[in-house]
Amino acid sequence: MVRQGGHDKAHAALCVRAVRWLQLSESRQGPGCTIAVSECQAADAGEIPDAIGFRAVGQELHSVVVEVKVSRADFLADAKKPHRQEPAAGMGQFRYYLAPAGLIRPDELPPRWGLIEVDGRALRVRAGHVLAPRLPEKSYQRDFTPWSLASNRERELALMVRLFARVGDADLLHRQLKEARNRLAYAARTAEHYRDRATAAERNNFVLRCALDEHAIPHPTLERLPKSLPRRASAASNGQAYLERSTAHGV
Repeated sequence: MVRQGGHDKAHAALCVRAVRWLQLSESRQGPGCTIAVSECQAADAGEIPDAIGFRAVGQELHSVVVEVKVSRADFLADAKKPHRQEPAAGMGQFRYYLAPAGLIRPDELPPRWGLIEVDGRALRVRAGHVLAPRLPEKSYQRDFTPWSLASNRERELALMVRLFARVGDADLLHRQLKEARNRLAYAARTAEHYRDRATAAERNNFVLRCALDEHAIPHPTLERLPKSLPRRASAASNGQAYLERSTAHGV
């Protein structure tokens, strides 16, 4: 939700932290959302989640909402909203409150809601689907049923469409990124090719020098390549820098 008043800065700062938490991997006790955004409004003037993330990994496709609360009054008022009175009208298959430690008690949470406590620089999950244990027969899966809520998929879709609209021409951006990745892959292959050639040249020079020395034949000092050659170019390791350069030149 968009706020006004004396808690704006604290609320905005916690919204940023909520987005970062949404992007945390499962191994770091996060929901591992593929994308996350704060205070984004759908087409109409209804619910505006403080932070929402979407996860699309394998068979997992779900949304996670985080509502930030910085005061008791704010928390108590939240229960009176229409999309709280009717949970299926709200966004988020999984929902959390994020608040300073001690502001919200776990026994005050609405059914199936989670709680993230802010303690200085630390965020501690007290309840929620990210704490669900792994299934004994399938260790890569967890049972989220106790935390799952019916959500307003149409409104979530409207929010995602609005996000794409802010990007501009999504297809043009997609094609530009694809072209940049192709150029990066070509540059990586070219760098690997020349690295292999440099390594072969160094070996040949060494063999020739040994042969000349064996026959006591004087030879000029040959310029040597560095003993430690650069590692092979990697699209994964160099991709970000390449894309930044491409963007700067209008790719």
